[in-house]
This record gives sequence, C-alpha cells and structure tokens, in this order.
Amino acid sequence: MAGSEFDNEPLYEPLDTIRLLRLPWGKDATKFDGYLESFALNSPNCPDFVALSYTWGHSIHPKPINLNGHKYDVLACLYPFLKLAPNLPEFSSDTWWWIDSICINQKDENEKSSQMVIMGKIYQRACRTVVWLGEEVDANCGEESRDCTHSIKSLYRLCDEMDKVTFKGGSFDREKLQKLREPESGMDWKSVERLLVRPWWRRVWTLQEFLISDHLRFYCGRKSISRKNLHDAIYSAWACRAWDDMLMSKKAFYAGWNRRRMNQWYEKRNHEIGLIAMMAYVGDCGATDERDRVYSLLGVAKDSNLVGQLDPASSVEYVYTALVKSFIAKYNVLDIICYAHVFSYHARGSNAKISLPSWIPDWRAPVEGKVIPVMASQGSISGTGNFRPAWVHRRPVFEISKDSKLLTCNGVIIDTIDGLVRSNHTDAGKITDQKAELPLEQSTSEHNLRLDWTSNFTSELMETISRCLALDRADRYLGEYITPGFFRDDFKKACKAYFDDPSRRNIPIWFGGWLKRSKSLRIRGRTLEEHCRQGSSNASVPRKSDYDGGTLKQFYGRVEDTVVEMARRLTITEKGYLGMAACRARKGDSVCVLYGCNIPVLLRKKAAAFEFIGECYLEGFMNGKALDKDTDLTEVQFRIA
Repeated sequence: MAGSEFDNEPLYEPLDTIRLLRLPWGKDATKFDGYLESFALNSPNCPDFVALSYTWGHSIHPKPINLNGHKYDVLACLYPFLKLAPNLPEFSSDTWWWIDSICINQKDENEKSSQMVIMGKIYQRACRTVVWLGEEVDANCGEESRDCTHSIKSLYRLCDEMDKVTFKGGSFDREKLQKLREPESGMDWKSVERLLVRPWWRRVWTLQEFLISDHLRFYCGRKSISRKNLHDAIYSAWACRAWDDMLMSKKAFYAGWNRRRMNQWYEKRNHEIGLIAMMAYVGDCGATDERDRVYSLLGVAKDSNLVGQLDPASSVEYVYTALVKSFIAKYNVLDIICYAHVFSYHARGSNAKISLPSWIPDWRAPVEGKVIPVMASQGSISGTGNFRPAWVHRRPVFEISKDSKLLTCNGVIIDTIDGLVRSNHTDAGKITDQKAELPLEQSTSEHNLRLDWTSNFTSELMETISRCLALDRADRYLGEYITPGFFRDDFKKACKAYFDDPSRRNIPIWFGGWLKRSKSLRIRGRTLEEHCRQGSSNASVPRKSDYDGGTLKQFYGRVEDTVVEMARRLTITEKGYLGMAACRARKGDSVCVLYGCNIPVLLRKKAAAFEFIGECYLEGFMNGKALDKDTDLTEVQFRIA
C-alpha cells in the first residue's frame, strides 16, 4: 500500500528470499522512519527476527510512515503496534521484524504467491512470534470486543485459581474452582469474552502462525500473556463450564478452546495432520480471499504438496477442484468427496449460487469446526482416515471430465431410502427454525408395512438402533468398534426414562427431542415408539447418578455427537435396513457404495446424472461383510455432476 506519490518509483528491491523491517524510533517519537532490508531466509547471515501475527482488518484510513525514504501507508490496525513495539521492554529499536503487509510487495501478485508458499518456514525460522490482538480499547474493533481493559489480568486470574485447587497428582477440585461462576467471586468473564471474540481467533491465516511458532506471546496493548498461560486459562474456563452461554458466549469460548485443542493435536502429531482435515476444522474461520482456505495451511499440513504455488489468475472454483483431483490422484481414493456432505452451497446460505459440482467440497461454507465432521475423516491414516470396509480393496475405477464437472465411477446400489425421521438440524449442524424443520418422510415399502410377529425382532431392533445412534463406535473419534449389546441397555434405559417419567428432568433435552421427532417412523408394521415402549418395558429407570458417569453418560455423548454435532437422521431403506443419513436425504435417494470411497454415500438421480447428497451409515454394511454376501447387487457406472 505505497503512497500514490511514489507509485512510479520502486520501493522494493528485487526479491531475494524475505525482507525484514527495523523500527528505529524510540519513546515519544513523532517521526516514523522504518528500514527494509532483504535476507536469504536460510542463510547464516539472516538475523534473528520477530514475526507478527495479526488481522488486517479494513484498509480504510491508513496511517503514513516512511520506509527507506519513501512514504508508505500502513494499515490503521497495525499503526498502534508499530508505535508501541520499540518501546516494549522485550524489544528495541534494533529488533528486526517480519510483518507481511509491509515486507511483501502487495502490488506484485507473483511475489505474494511465492511468499505464500514459504510462509510456514518464515514463522518457523522466527526467534519468536508476537500475536497482536489490538489495543486494550480499540476503535478498530466492533462494540462486542472494543474494551478489553481487564482481559489479560482476568486470564492470569484463571491460571492462578486453577493452581490453587490443583493437587499433586494433577487432579483438581472442580467444585472450588466453579465458585468463579458466582458474581461474588469478582471474576470478569465479560472481559475474557471480549478478547476472544476479536477477529484474530477466527481467521484462517492466524492458525498456521499460531501452531508453527515455538515461542509465541499474545499482546493486548502493553499487556501480554504466553501461549502456555493462555492454554491454562482456557482450560480453567472449561472446568468452570464457561461454554454454557451463562458466563460467556459459546462463540467466544470455542474460539479459544479450538485453538488450544488444535495446538495440542499439532504438538503430538507434528506435520502428521492432513490438509483436508485441517481445512474442515477451520471451516468457520474467516478469509478475505476464499482461496486462502487452502493456502493458509500449507505450512502445517503433512501433504502440502497437494497444491502448487497459487496462480493469481486462478478462480476459487479452480483451486477447490484442483485440490480434489490432486487428492484422488495422490491417495487413489474418493474419500474427499464425503466432505461435500457438509461443505456445500446449501450450507453457504440462501444467497449462495451453485458454482461447483455436487461432489466437490465448497470450503466457503461456514461450518463450525468439529472433532469428526464426516465419517470419512475418522482415524489418522493417509488422507482423511476411514472405516476401512472390505470394498476398499477394490481398486477404484473413475474418470473426471475435461471440464471437471463430471465424476464417472463404478460401484453398486445397495438400496433406496424409504423413510426418514424429522430433524431440526442442517448438515452443517445448525439448528433450523421451527418452520424450516425437516418433516417425517414415512416409510411405505411393503417390507416396512408388513408386521413382524417374531418375538425377538423388537429386541434385535433396540440393538440395531443403539448401534446406529453411535455409528457403531464407542468413542467420539470413531476409532473404537462397539461390541454387541454395548449400548443396547443404555438405549433401553433412556427410552424407559422418556416414557415413564413425565418430567423427563434427567434426560438431556436433545435426546428427548430426538425421540419425539423419531417415534412415528414405521418399522416392520409398527412405529418406533411402539417398538421402544415394548423393548424398554423391562429396563430399569436410571438413577440420577447414572447420568453422571458410566456407559449411560457415554451413550448420551455418542448420541449427541451423531444427531446434533454430525446432524444425522435415522433412516430405513425399502428392504428394511436401518441407518443414519444426511439431513438433506430424501425418500427415493439411492444408498450406494462407490469403489474407492470408504463410506456408503447417498446419490440422487438428476436427469442424466446423479447429485451427491452425503454419507450414509447403514447398519450391517460398514464392515463390508453384508456387501460380500448380497449376490443381487449389480455393478453400476455412476455419472455424478
């Protein structure tokens, strides 16, 4: 952003590797003359430097300084830090800085692209990183985050209070700590909230900068806190149940919590996290350029070679499509298309236009970061991780058209969706208003209308539903298979409590809501409610203590993950198979296995092609055994647009 009077004069020398900045002004300076110099990043002659992590904000009202004798307009949000930095005790006027908006020629698109590729190395090479969250009272911030006067002090208090109640073994007295919830404690929760809703926490570029740097410190005005102390404070806030919207907003809490969790993950698995998994985790972070959702994470992703240097002329659609093609070519699997289950134009809002085929994830969709966004992301093997069913060993046969609009692949149609329960969620996990609630789609196939009089069918059904609600996994990371009957008794107890206790005071509201929306689905001639009443008739009513620990608490947690966080709908197929489908599923959608895709998917016939809808858990088919036994399945060539 050079001043217009110097537009015809070269401010920058030809790029070597990086440029570094010195701010040689002292206390109470009124004239700001900075100095830029080029250095080879990997050269021993490259001095130690401090990298700055911040958000650009709006480019309006820039502030002038002088750089190498030229007038230069800096971002208004950056100007206060430039004035402050040389006067902080840990820095001096001799400190070298790397600040992207100044050290990269913002008028040279090719230079910006080449520097983007080495951004991770720059933060790794920096002797420390400073996170600038803004001034304590910052006019550049919105009303909800403008005044952060006591924020850093409050974070330190959270650390101190946790230390006071922590025992030698590492456990802590939660009851004592939760006294911070009481107004009498004087804990300033709102100041912490205001700091955590500042833009830095939800920008895609800042995640890479946060993870890579070995020595990182947060500054709000002159006050600062280390990354470790911040993590401890966030953990203390979690122990106080600050996420319940009473002490601070969920938006604020999870902004800090998700960064903390990502940092723990990265430290344990340095450069073992795939690009796709990371992109999904920061789906709700902001980006000025939507292509940055890919390029902002290359410094921390293990498979950064999936994409090359950004072509400034390339469109968002081209970048997202190229990523899918590169992923399929590298891993020889189609799993990446499963992310289109949640990252689609449907999740972008009513004003979004369809600009990508249904099988290409649209990373512009603002999807909240989840531990497991889709079933295909389970595990930590190459690519995305998966359930590894038997058909994964069938070599995928696929072709992508020259215009990248059509995916042609082989597979089989297992069955057709016949019935779906009501849902008040979207595939992105957002709760819809009552008018937009997805209605019950009643099953009508002959198989589902015919009454089953066998004595053990309802018992088997309770087992099947409990497995469906947990996606056949004991843990929220979908890594542990559940043994037969593992959650069956818990499901019976939950149903017993729902039907026999009118107050339902101990039942999580989302489980009661799910059962209410699901109870009318017809299965083998009877409603789900009739089956559940019969199946739970001999179950014991849970005690209050049962909800606080053990498998019942674990079961409720798994159901919440499936029907709330992952927003899956209980479904039954025409042949009577039960499963968990995407929210957008409809009666008549085909449940398919695509060779090379580790999760069954839903496809919808559209003229001469199919539309990709999303994943589908189908009980009995996830390990591939049922697929091998079903001799009626015929291989099909799918054209997916």
